[in-house]
Amino acid sequence: MADKYQRLLTEWCDALLCAEVKESGELFGSFRCDACGFSHGRADNAVYPLSTCYVLTGEERYLVGAKDLLVFRKQLEQPSGAMINDFTSPWQGITAFSAINLMKTLYYLGDKLPEDFTREVDDCARRAAVWVRDNLTVGFPAYINYYCAAALSNALYYVLYHDDVAKQRAKELMAYCLPLFTKSGLLAGEGKPHDDKSPKGCYPIDVGYVAEESLPCLTHAAALLKDEEAASALAKHAKSLLDFMLPDGGWDNSFGVRNNKWSYYGSRTSDGSIGAFAALRARDSLFHEAAERTYTILKRCTHNGLLYGGPAYYENGQKPCIHHTFSHAAALADAIHEGIDTPKERLALPLEREVARVKYYPEIDTYKIRMGGYLATLTAYDYATHNYGRGAAHAGGGTLSLLYKDGVGAIIAGSVYDYILTEPNNMQLPTGNVEHATLLLRAEYEKDGVKYATCLDKAPVVEVKKRDGYVNATVQARFIDPLSQRAESERTATFYYRFSDKGVTLTVKAVEGKVRLVIPIVKGSARVESDNRYQKRDIFFLTGGFAADEYSFDLKEDVTLTIV
Repeated sequence: MADKYQRLLTEWCDALLCAEVKESGELFGSFRCDACGFSHGRADNAVYPLSTCYVLTGEERYLVGAKDLLVFRKQLEQPSGAMINDFTSPWQGITAFSAINLMKTLYYLGDKLPEDFTREVDDCARRAAVWVRDNLTVGFPAYINYYCAAALSNALYYVLYHDDVAKQRAKELMAYCLPLFTKSGLLAGEGKPHDDKSPKGCYPIDVGYVAEESLPCLTHAAALLKDEEAASALAKHAKSLLDFMLPDGGWDNSFGVRNNKWSYYGSRTSDGSIGAFAALRARDSLFHEAAERTYTILKRCTHNGLLYGGPAYYENGQKPCIHHTFSHAAALADAIHEGIDTPKERLALPLEREVARVKYYPEIDTYKIRMGGYLATLTAYDYATHNYGRGAAHAGGGTLSLLYKDGVGAIIAGSVYDYILTEPNNMQLPTGNVEHATLLLRAEYEKDGVKYATCLDKAPVVEVKKRDGYVNATVQARFIDPLSQRAESERTATFYYRFSDKGVTLTVKAVEGKVRLVIPIVKGSARVESDNRYQKRDIFFLTGGFAADEYSFDLKEDVTLTIV
């Protein structure tokens, strides 16, 4: 067990066993979740990593844990073979993930496990996979990540059970999903309909789900189907996606349409990207490096054997939702089965290779800027689903949603304006004495108990120009109410950004009324220099998972500051 990937997997699985309910009753075999206070229904996804640990170590306790999980699984299985999300959620789309993890157990480990256990896994896997084959077809009311998962479920069912209907279904779903990739390698479909467009022509895109769920599922499905054309296209998309991987292994999903579940290394309930990168490394050594960076951020966020929801959860007294651990353990098991090892040399990721670059992504109306050792994301993305309104929508307004410095890490890590349980069973609440507040840079004011903020404007005016060793950006944004998504007046705020290899300088013009400029800076990452007076307080935000110093300036006069 000298290999660090195997050590991390056993560390996670040991913690899962400690959290497994052993008392008799309907929760027997499930995992206690200290963050959420209930047992997550997708716990059976851990059968696969626990079985992997049993084979790697020969220790019976991992097998016992996996067997007990199957007991809990029966509580949530429907007569049709479908699984429900939780005792309080009837959503059945997650049957695809149950089927995938059970079939991976058989695919990778079937000849190494006891026959009685293999028969039980086989029985459960068949029922789930047949439900997916017959129900999760084109037209099923789900976001695109479920279609990608269904493609993999059907591909696995075909390979294991030689079912030609499943093979055809997998091909149909692959053919449906692949055209939804944009020229930039981003997958649309995290909205309904999948090819929906916003008023500005933006698509429903979420980097967390693309990187940690959709692309890995499609990549594995293409390999199983021996579809080299699809596999080659997916590898190209995966390489393009690396433009959104930060040097420390985090993902820039500061603008993602579902980033209310952003966990910096991915998304709250997805498996992860490390398995796909391990599989793709034979095509390009850059994927080997991406797998290493992914391991690094996952290890950084692991404490006492559990994967926490962000880099600063542990030190800020936030509990770990156990969903992070059992989901990502599955992807780590994938990587181990793919023979992942530590790269012999460190390679530069795409964002590290250029000293100065501006790239515009029209499908998300977002600029990604590289200047010296700084990375910045400026977003005016306007796509919003009906589920993620009320301020729970992603950043917009031309705001600086992410700022990163080489060797330091995230400086600004914005996401949503309000933290609202849009998926109550898949999100946790803040605990303890932290001041929970958004990490979005914005100008805002309050009137009659309603806040209005520039980071919610879906139609800001943004101009970005690269010249003379600088990148200059001008943004004019209205103040928007998160509830109505409307402006209270015609007043706007004007932001002037200058990005250089020394830092970021921002000037915001004075605005009439009691308006403040708010700039949350991740703790210990940078300092704000300004001749203007400001107030400062300590805050923390679950989405992304960072603590920050919140700087607040009165905009009764022009404000100029530098982040260094």
